[in-house]
Amino acid sequence: MKGWLLQARCAGTTVNKSLALLGLLALPGTVHGVLAQQVGTCVPAEAEAYLDVNNVRARIFNDGALFFKRNSFVYEVPKGEGVHALFAANLWIGGRVNGALRIASTLYGPFEFWPGPLDAAGHPPEDCAPYDRIFELRREDLEVYNETGIPPDRVVQWPWQWGAPVLDGDGVSDNYNLDGGDRPALLGDQMLWWVMNNAGNEHRFTQALGVEVRGTAFAVRAGNALGNVTFYRYKVIYHGQAPLREAYLGFYVDSDLGNFDDDYIGADTTLHLGYTYNADNEDEGGYGKNPPAIGFSILRGPRAPLDGLDNDRDGVIDEPGERLGMTSFMGHNTICGVAGCFYEASYFYNELQGRWRDGVLMTVGGNGRDFSDIPTRFMFPGDPTTGAFWTEMNVDDAGTAIDPADQHFVMASGPFAMDPGDEEEIVLAVVWSRGKDHLDSVRLLKRHVAAVHGLVEELLTPDLPLPQPKPPPTMLGVIKNHPNPFSESTVIEYLLPVSAFVRLVVYNVLGREVARLVDAVHEPGSYQATFEAGALPPGVYFYRLEIGPASTVQAMVLAR
Repeated sequence: MKGWLLQARCAGTTVNKSLALLGLLALPGTVHGVLAQQVGTCVPAEAEAYLDVNNVRARIFNDGALFFKRNSFVYEVPKGEGVHALFAANLWIGGRVNGALRIASTLYGPFEFWPGPLDAAGHPPEDCAPYDRIFELRREDLEVYNETGIPPDRVVQWPWQWGAPVLDGDGVSDNYNLDGGDRPALLGDQMLWWVMNNAGNEHRFTQALGVEVRGTAFAVRAGNALGNVTFYRYKVIYHGQAPLREAYLGFYVDSDLGNFDDDYIGADTTLHLGYTYNADNEDEGGYGKNPPAIGFSILRGPRAPLDGLDNDRDGVIDEPGERLGMTSFMGHNTICGVAGCFYEASYFYNELQGRWRDGVLMTVGGNGRDFSDIPTRFMFPGDPTTGAFWTEMNVDDAGTAIDPADQHFVMASGPFAMDPGDEEEIVLAVVWSRGKDHLDSVRLLKRHVAAVHGLVEELLTPDLPLPQPKPPPTMLGVIKNHPNPFSESTVIEYLLPVSAFVRLVVYNVLGREVARLVDAVHEPGSYQATFEAGALPPGVYFYRLEIGPASTVQAMVLAR
């Protein structure tokens, strides 16, 4: 066979993988031997949270990393069975500013995003610690609020002032007025949201890009294939002082599908999909017989240039609003790859472009390195289920297969351009499918990915309706409590203009009833009801007064 070379496997792949990677977590932080410019003084992000509303349990971080950090990883599917389908994934961003390369990327750390937003000049917060959070919202939070009028903590604390998305109910776009009908813009049935930046501290390879990234991870509670999917949306805001050109957004994926060293990878350019599947029908020590497949599909990429190309591969050229999809996919079955084990800015940037780390273009056939004179930006785009074209099971005309191994790949979307103040986004779906055998799992995966693409607009549109306006409280007179704040008791006063059924209930911030003060028919007149706090803890409480069909909710503060 012509010139192709099977890649040597890195030392450590036969031992515990997490331990073998510890040496990569402290790669030297230099730019041509000099420490990169220190932009801010933020400490590394520490927040983490879990998507777990459906059949997947996925560990999420607020520093650009997914699934793996601190020597442990979680992407468990089916949830609760103890088998993990992915090891690690990281967001990569690269581009050029005045011709100079800027990059924010890593393999397994140190991570190059820090908590918090950037200001208009591109400066990070002086103290990033208050922003070191991942906020969670669930559908039941909003359902309870719309039903009871008592907002749970997760609704009250929604960080709209940091850029968290809000459904506008009061006609004012730059506020968060729950009483006026504003609500968090929930995607799916569980959503995690965080904000990070890449200017918060020193970089290993280049100066900071000057980007703020607002991250969203969400999942849908479903008994069908959607129950095996998680979604990731990254909104990128550019705060640099000069235009960003030749930019790429991408993901580095270390895809351990159960047992980590018996996998293959492939690409489907029509589905903007990079995926991992088992090399045979037995995943020893992992999923066992009939192992699943798992894939990363770019559902929406940055805005496409007017270039005469069908960038989203939908059959229409340069249509209004066209967006890029997956523009490159390259993999290797070692951390180092055939181009060597070196780390500098150009390595990451070359892989975002679908090149080997030394800048050489991939070629069709073999392992993608110097096998033919046909350049490509997509590795293994054939169909392993039929044996058609180039796959790891079929790398040459003789049908030769590459040995299965521990697989890594980079998939990206670009190039695109950003001017100061511009915003772009990339949306990713991670889909897990299990068929009758390892190749049927690939067939099923592609069918499920195609179905997800057909639901993109629905999935990215908050579907929980705003509360319907309630009858105006024409039957309610003056209502107040005093004192407020109070330490032991407070008196709630209200005026009843007509005979009506009255209910007065006190709730805590979780929406749980703590006291029912009135529940009876009253004649017209002025009334008082005393709320005794007793042993209740200090904090915010709400009282809801219902008079006939009208109601109102007010807050009061118990301060010991």
